[in-house]
Amino acid sequence: MLCNKHSYIRLIPLVFALLLLVACSSIDTLPKPTPTAQPAGTMAPGNGGGTGRIALACAPDPAHQQADICVSNLDGSGLQRLTSGPGPNVSPDWSPDGKRLVFRAANADIFEASDIWIMNADGSGKTNLTKNKQSNWGASWGSDGKHILFNSARDGRPQLYLMNPDGSGLRRLCPHSNLWEEYADWSPDGTKIAFMSNVGTSQWVIYVMNADCSGLKQLTNGPGEDGGPRWSPDGNKIAFTSDRSGQAEIYLMNADGSQQTKLTTSPKDTSFSGPDWSPDGTKLLYLHSLPNGGEIWIMNANGSGQTQLMDAYGFGDSPVWQP
Repeated sequence: MLCNKHSYIRLIPLVFALLLLVACSSIDTLPKPTPTAQPAGTMAPGNGGGTGRIALACAPDPAHQQADICVSNLDGSGLQRLTSGPGPNVSPDWSPDGKRLVFRAANADIFEASDIWIMNADGSGKTNLTKNKQSNWGASWGSDGKHILFNSARDGRPQLYLMNPDGSGLRRLCPHSNLWEEYADWSPDGTKIAFMSNVGTSQWVIYVMNADCSGLKQLTNGPGEDGGPRWSPDGNKIAFTSDRSGQAEIYLMNADGSQQTKLTTSPKDTSFSGPDWSPDGTKLLYLHSLPNGGEIWIMNANGSGQTQLMDAYGFGDSPVWQP
């Protein structure tokens, strides 16, 4: 493993949440892949479906020290900061109707002491759902908007928990599972859940199971570390991050694990990670991590048209597309 399991500094969104709290001004001096598609300024609402807005963790303050949840247009314009400290606020996820966001609010001194919070899309109505600061993270909405799935190490190892959007009905999803369960994503029809684990293997791999925890199947075999699975809107594909080529890249596979294909090739000392689908399933939004910062990129679902959209405002965390 790359580091301590409980801090989970690996290949998915929170890798960069801890490593990239740096000034954005240095990004322009670093080598970048050459965009191959239309300029970012032409990426208007409707291109990819939904509202044309995204949420991400960013640090737009002059010192780039305070990570908060922000929303912006695809080209980076119209940036709005929805949270304000005291500790890092990261890893947002939209409700299916695009009206609410769940996110991880961490302790400023101990990142693992974190809770899952919820708020309206305009930043109002902030509510702590878990209220125990026991390493709660990786929140993901169910397709029906009635449940929130998240990771918690409250019982010693990361496992999946389920709760209602008001924090009630909290329970462990798979009480008889011995797997290390992290960063799950619900299929669009609500019948299956993809997640990552390393129990029984020598590396991190992606599993899928039925929503009732039956039918467990391992989809990837590495080598390296695979994580951050995200279902396509039609449920036929899963995008994920893997470092099997030597550095983190975006991959795509069928929902049964077949036809695993690398979509990106990052320059030395950089990486691509944290894919999220556009609402119409035609595009992928993702993070480009640089030695001294980060950028938000977009590409077609087949890997073509890779285009830099915007700066990550000094904080590297994977973006999510508003429905």
